[in-house]
Amino acid sequence: MTQKRLQFVNVAWLALVAAAALIAVLRGITFVPLLGGAVISALPAIVGLVFLRPDRAAYPIAPPLLVICWTLLAVLGVALTGGASSPLTILFALAPLIALNLEDTDMAAEAAIFGVLAYFAVLLMGRFGLLPAGADAYQALTVAIAFAGLVLAGLLVWVLVRDRYAGRGSVAGDTAIEETPPAAPPMPILPAASGILLMDVTPEGRVRSLSGDTLGLVSAKQGAALAHLFEPDADVSGLSPESGHARGEIRLADGRLAAFAAEASPAGTRLLVQDISASQRQAEEASVALEAAASQLQDRTAFFASLGHDLKTPLNAILGYADMMRAQIRGPLPEAYADYPGIIHESGQDLLLLVDDILDLAKANADRQRLEPEPVDLIASAQSIVRQLDNQAERAGVKLKIKSDSEVWAHADARAVRQIWQNLVSNAIKYSNKGGTVTLDAVEAGGAAVLSVIDKGAGMSEDDLRRVTEPFSQGGNSRGRAGTGLGLAVVRSFAELHGGQLTLLSQPGRGTRAEVTLPLADMTDIAPLEDAAE
Repeated sequence: MTQKRLQFVNVAWLALVAAAALIAVLRGITFVPLLGGAVISALPAIVGLVFLRPDRAAYPIAPPLLVICWTLLAVLGVALTGGASSPLTILFALAPLIALNLEDTDMAAEAAIFGVLAYFAVLLMGRFGLLPAGADAYQALTVAIAFAGLVLAGLLVWVLVRDRYAGRGSVAGDTAIEETPPAAPPMPILPAASGILLMDVTPEGRVRSLSGDTLGLVSAKQGAALAHLFEPDADVSGLSPESGHARGEIRLADGRLAAFAAEASPAGTRLLVQDISASQRQAEEASVALEAAASQLQDRTAFFASLGHDLKTPLNAILGYADMMRAQIRGPLPEAYADYPGIIHESGQDLLLLVDDILDLAKANADRQRLEPEPVDLIASAQSIVRQLDNQAERAGVKLKIKSDSEVWAHADARAVRQIWQNLVSNAIKYSNKGGTVTLDAVEAGGAAVLSVIDKGAGMSEDDLRRVTEPFSQGGNSRGRAGTGLGLAVVRSFAELHGGQLTLLSQPGRGTRAEVTLPLADMTDIAPLEDAAE
């Protein structure tokens, strides 16, 4: 949407420049200065049209280049048309407004500061006679371009206000929570010859996605109507239950008998269909394979649980001694080693998080994960994580900020919430560019508490988004970055244990937004906590 908005603004500016040139022609300005002024004025819009296209998202230099071009146009226009008294001073407002429409408040602030300094420099140069005097013959073109700049400034403000308050809700800051339909959980990948077809069905009764064996059905494809997969007289009403689960048998379109299991969700229906007319031998082979997979999973779960417990004891000792060294309990350290205790402590914290992830994932796989829900202030938890990870972010050249300062209470396990924050923020720091910002936020939306972590780093493709929440899976942007692929799997596990979900919104080169929904806390439970704090 950002590219579309600015494409419209760039086209509007070119039209305004053309209109200004026409006015100048009617006022008798000669061709050469007219052409030069029009081309220079049109350059920022041309840069925007060339680089800010949806298929050019891989160019992160495009937004700052566009803002620089608008700033240089303002400086050049004011310097050549009378200095500080030139009507083209209105052009200094365009660069910050462009940055705000690019949803980058930091860049907008930098453009505004640079514009003030540039205007002050032009003022001084004019005072000492270092600038050319504005020619009266070109006054018509100058005034026309100034009027075009005023119109464009108004247009940018209108687009920004409409987008923030009418299109996506009244949310302050450089990012906004978009109203999106409920997302279906990722589809597991099933073998193509398994005799099992797994489908994600929309509430309207169409196949959104599918995995596994198409069972020889020509109509088993994305976008097909669910009814076309079965006999014309088959009752398909039970395949999309309004709530809960449904099981039974039904005839496929070619007459074969199949068993189905359906589970309803806000995003539609998850439907599993199995051809039960296959031979008994195939069923036995599938049963043996499932038992072998279950045995392997149990062995791996037991191994990780044992490994996690064995690692925690020495890790706690390492962290304890690192704290003692940082506090200089045994005396000051030599200056050359002063930074080492902090690095040891931070590395130990990272390893401890990995051990906790291993243990939590092992417990979830063994169905032994237990939560202790209580009222938890998500913003207070986020502040604690920012204090813990601030040194790590500083070394990576990344800024951490919390968007909201009001309390948001969730009914959740406090340790699980802290681990969700820690995994999401660590990932955001790891994949952010130097000089980037990671934003933490929490709001009440749709009857739930929603925490989010936003970065503007490497981003992920659609294929990455489908697999990164599976254990030991990483996206294509992980090349050259250390990781185990456990963090998002643990976040997803904790979210689902609370009855919520993990939602990832991302584009390559544009960053990632991770949202976790949790149950809202009961206000009657929060009041005693606030009274005790007072």
